[in-house]
Amino acid sequence: MFFIIISFIFIMPEILKRFNVPSITSVMLAGIIAGPYGLGLIQPDNVIELFSSFGAIFLMFLAGMEVDNETLRREFKSSIFISLFSLIIPAIGGYLIGTWFGLNFIGALLYAIIFSSHSVGIVYALMNELNLTKSKFGTTVLGSTILVDLISLIILSIIIRLSTDGQNFNVGYFITSDVVYIGALLLTIPYISKIIFEKFEKLHIKKIHFVIFIILISILIGEHLGLHPIIGAFITGIAISESLTKKEHDELLNKNLNAIGYGFFIPIFFFALGMNTNISVLYNLSNVGLILATIIGAVVLKVISGYISFKLVGYDKIKSMCGGLLTIPKISASLVAASVGKELGIISNEFFVAIVVLSLITSMIAPILVKNLVNKYHDSFTA
Repeated sequence: MFFIIISFIFIMPEILKRFNVPSITSVMLAGIIAGPYGLGLIQPDNVIELFSSFGAIFLMFLAGMEVDNETLRREFKSSIFISLFSLIIPAIGGYLIGTWFGLNFIGALLYAIIFSSHSVGIVYALMNELNLTKSKFGTTVLGSTILVDLISLIILSIIIRLSTDGQNFNVGYFITSDVVYIGALLLTIPYISKIIFEKFEKLHIKKIHFVIFIILISILIGEHLGLHPIIGAFITGIAISESLTKKEHDELLNKNLNAIGYGFFIPIFFFALGMNTNISVLYNLSNVGLILATIIGAVVLKVISGYISFKLVGYDKIKSMCGGLLTIPKISASLVAASVGKELGIISNEFFVAIVVLSLITSMIAPILVKNLVNKYHDSFTA
């Protein structure tokens, strides 16, 4: 079973990279092809589900590690305005579309969050590839992307609790306890991590064991407070990144953690998402309207809200358009939210497939459009 999975995970990205298809998208396509709704080579089971859960946790942890707190401090005002503007407008559209196609209040709220979320992983990787992470524009983009995903994940946790606890759920207590929990993680983990990393400076395996231990402890405490594991993983990633320096040993730890995540667990998560995607709904004409409304609505609302918000904080038309395009990709938070929503019965398979198709398309077109735009106007972006 795992031989087939690993083979597809290795081969598909190699085939599709010549067409500029991101590896994550390739792996999802591999899951669709090999899964029960494709060739039927792999069937879902508890083992794949377990590894997929680890993949989701590692994905959000590494996304958190990509957060540069200096980035947030430098362009905080611009980032928070852009993040709120590009979150609220698409969220309204997502809620209306979800309601129009029959979702209840909780389901439409989840759809709103999926519409509003960004993709820290893709945006960071793209900014890094284009050497824009240290520029003013890159700093603003990364800051706003981080804030949107963080807000989206917190609201996702509220939605999950509302769907499971109903009227017994105390929103005020939940938010207060979560704020205290997040603050405690951000204050204590960097302090403890620095001590441990200094003590085991050259013992890389020990440091990896410590990081995994901290992730698990954070998740367990968060789950006790009602937070989904991906929230604890994301915040832990931010906290761990605070304790890392540019020293060779810390950089090696970062590389090793990325190797564990992106080398095994995370691809299985995306493979499993593809495997659980019943593409037969695409052949049902009654679902075409939902899929088209989801894709067009999310893309148009994101680009417009992103463009306007970047213009309002002082960027020119080219950078504003680029900023709008960078809000399109929906991979990490969106797919995790869709997966959780389907698992809890908040959204049906039709809505899940619409989000997967949205993620596949946006993760392919956005990087290509942004690369072309930056390469054409390269000098103006490096300022």
